Amino acid sequence: MTAKWKEVSAYTGEAVEEDAPTNNAGSGAVAMPPDAMMKKKKKKLLDARTKEYKQHQARLEASRKRRMEQKKSKFIEKVKESLDDFNRESLLAEDNLKVLRSIVKNKQNKPVKMSDGQMKVDLFTASAITKVYDALSKKDAREKLDRMLNGTKAQFMKIADFAFKSVKMR
Repeated sequence: MTAKWKEVSAYTGEAVEEDAPTNNAGSGAVAMPPDAMMKKKKKKLLDARTKEYKQHQARLEASRKRRMEQKKSKFIEKVKESLDDFNRESLLAEDNLKVLRSIVKNKQNKPVKMSDGQMKVDLFTASAITKVYDALSKKDAREKLDRMLNGTKAQFMKIADFAFKSVKMR
């Protein structure tokens, strides 16, 4: 038969009751009895027909109005005005002949920007077009080719077809 031990106070001789459980307290984890848990507050749902909801809606609209007023600062308006005056198209237009020459030089496909979008051009096409451009002696013909190179995709494709017909690639 095993002996059962009882903790007794040295001063009174009566049994000592524990005030907290002592299981693995060294690791910092102390068990909490279930009745020591805090009760969660129930979230109150807002019904659109109630007075509280109308007050909530008024607060939301007031905060939205404040945010919109903060967004409309003078600085932002000045920036928007300066953007309207800014000529974006002149910055976006780049000489596509230079891009074609870099494709030939680096032997790598690159996108070419057109007025109606962009398209990727391969080494073979770029090489054919640059050979045709270099072969042109008249200034008028070169200017027309430049305009077509920087024009639409359809114009670029016409130049490519012409270049393939007129240049014999080895």
